[in-house]
Amino acid sequence: MLFLRPTESLTIFLQQLGRGLRLAEGKECCTVLDFVGNSKPEYDFANKFRALVGRSPKAISDEIKQGFPHAPLGCRIELTKRTQDMVLSNIRQATLTKSRLTAMIRQFPQHSTQPLTLANFIAQHPHIDLNELYKRGSWAELVANAKDEIKEDSRIGGAFKIVRKAIHNRILTCDDHGYLNFLGQLCEADFTDVRVDDRRAVMCHYDFWQKSGPDAGFVSLAQSIKQLSHLDLSQELADVIRWQIAQIKHELLDMIDLPHVPLKVHAHYARDQILAAFGATTFELQPPAREGVFVIKEQNIELLFVTLDKNEKQFSPTTMYHDYAINEQLFHWQSQNSARPDRGRGKDYIHHREIGKRLFLFVREQTKDEYGRTMGFVNYGEVEYVSHTGSQPMSITWQLNTPIPNFMWQQAAKLAVG
Repeated sequence: MLFLRPTESLTIFLQQLGRGLRLAEGKECCTVLDFVGNSKPEYDFANKFRALVGRSPKAISDEIKQGFPHAPLGCRIELTKRTQDMVLSNIRQATLTKSRLTAMIRQFPQHSTQPLTLANFIAQHPHIDLNELYKRGSWAELVANAKDEIKEDSRIGGAFKIVRKAIHNRILTCDDHGYLNFLGQLCEADFTDVRVDDRRAVMCHYDFWQKSGPDAGFVSLAQSIKQLSHLDLSQELADVIRWQIAQIKHELLDMIDLPHVPLKVHAHYARDQILAAFGATTFELQPPAREGVFVIKEQNIELLFVTLDKNEKQFSPTTMYHDYAINEQLFHWQSQNSARPDRGRGKDYIHHREIGKRLFLFVREQTKDEYGRTMGFVNYGEVEYVSHTGSQPMSITWQLNTPIPNFMWQQAAKLAVG
């Protein structure tokens, strides 16, 4: 049999294949030649091979790499090396639309003996990135769509939206395993066993509700966290957390002499998470924080927020500061236009050691990431003054107490030469 024209219909594909599998006297086997050409990127090879293999505990990409060990008895599927590479590339890159995701979820019981959970679904489809999945909806929402269980209930729709935004915009952009494990423990306790003096609880509150407690309608932090149990997200969030922790490949370090600040050096955080961790944002109050610096007067601390690649549409000519890494231990930073070395904030930068002021640097490459989310900041840790030039603005060289890892600093250095 010769297959030349691909079809997305598994029914048609299996019917065509079935015609060649009919038994006949003297017929020992049926050889099928299925030519793989330059099909459209969204053409679904994965489901085609799953239909041939049937129910299997393995991901289809593993079946392909290992020569289809779960092919039906008496059958053998062979791919040339080049074809195997093309098919695996297609599976990774195929457009992941909401309708396609819904169809994959609907078909999951046909291909797996495992319960339908996010963890089991991703194990069956390891090429799917959760960042892509959550652009389309929360896991619970996608499953409800697949089962046609979506009700015209604004409360259910609102819960789906809250969960999706929190996971997509906060959980999946954070690579601090300490904070992620904290959220995992909350899941296990059904969001009841929370220490309200732990600033990570405040971080969690803002990850989900994005408003101060009173503005979100809560009278206490414990009530805010407990409300998460009503969103029915424990299993989904636990699966997301395990997946996200598995993606963390670089070493994270503790903050020095800041026992109450639950952040790690070289981890990524949203601005809200950073301010909550330093105690500047509380359950009761969410201060505005749009500028590149944030002063916490009662702690004599200043937080410096830097965006390296400044887009002219999002930054005015007066805020296009020239910031870049000089090397792994030195960072060039341009102050606000009002700073001058002989008085005020500029003078404080120069003499911060004498006045007991501590400064912390947070850096991001650009304002938006590849998924359209507001990009988080990398915690570069504490910095100390080395030298400066100019006035209004001042160009300051900071010494980083913790060197930037090599894989990070090359990106942070790019604006030094371009």
